[in-house]
Amino acid sequence: MRIDEITVFVRVLEAGSFAAAARLLRMPTTTVSAKVAALERRLGTTLIHRTTRQLRATPAGELYLDRCRNALQEIEAAETELKGDSEEPAGTLRITAPTVLGRSILPELIAGYRQKFPAVRVEAMVMDRKANLVAEGIDLAIRVGPLQDSSLVARKWFEGSGGFFASPAYLERNGAPKTIDDLANHQVVGFSRSGAKLPDKMLFRGEVVEVKLDAPIVSNDFYVSRSFIDLDLGIGYLPPPMDRAWRGQQALVRVLPELSSLIATVYFVYPRQRFVPARVKSFIAYAVERADDFI
Repeated sequence: MRIDEITVFVRVLEAGSFAAAARLLRMPTTTVSAKVAALERRLGTTLIHRTTRQLRATPAGELYLDRCRNALQEIEAAETELKGDSEEPAGTLRITAPTVLGRSILPELIAGYRQKFPAVRVEAMVMDRKANLVAEGIDLAIRVGPLQDSSLVARKWFEGSGGFFASPAYLERNGAPKTIDDLANHQVVGFSRSGAKLPDKMLFRGEVVEVKLDAPIVSNDFYVSRSFIDLDLGIGYLPPPMDRAWRGQQALVRVLPELSSLIATVYFVYPRQRFVPARVKSFIAYAVERADDFI
């Protein structure tokens, strides 16, 4: 019996393709394909139907997959028990985050984490699409709720709400709005993504209100919005933590502080597995300790 062939077979079906399994296992795609072929020859049966667009398990492959997955879990459990809880975080942590968090929070977070755990190599991937963590070999993702994928384990990180901000120079020149209606008399930096203007609904003194504003300048990226606000071009909406004075940026002024977006929760999510790698657990624990720094 070849455990490596069985492991590769299980990962191919879990990841959905030979290429995805190769990334997850960090080996060439040709090696992955060869190991599955060798397993099929040894067993004398076809385990996976392959087409140019997809693959799926044969009936024999489905039965074998269930047995093999359970066996591998028992092996992993035995190894984990032998290693104990004293395992130091090591290896490569592949983490993904949406642009607004990946470009603001993530670099500072990773820098502090690696000072504490220098044996961990970190690969950061900033993207606004929801990556398939298993298929793309990603250990950990930062996502803004609500969450939908029940196959992932979620750990709450922090909650926050955005608001409207302006530069001191803009407010000195134009004054500050005192009511929501006053915003119509100001230059507004708008935000729109996929045809939807954000935020469309906000909280004002505990009640949900609709905020619809004409904006002469509109962006689909909060970093661009922040740049327009820094250039004294108007009042704009920013989510946390974009309002902070990051790395040399000026401190902005919150206008209409009673007006805020609906509360959003930021989570860490990772593939469901019996034993979570130490590098994943330690990164989450470190980030949770520092959550107050980013609210």
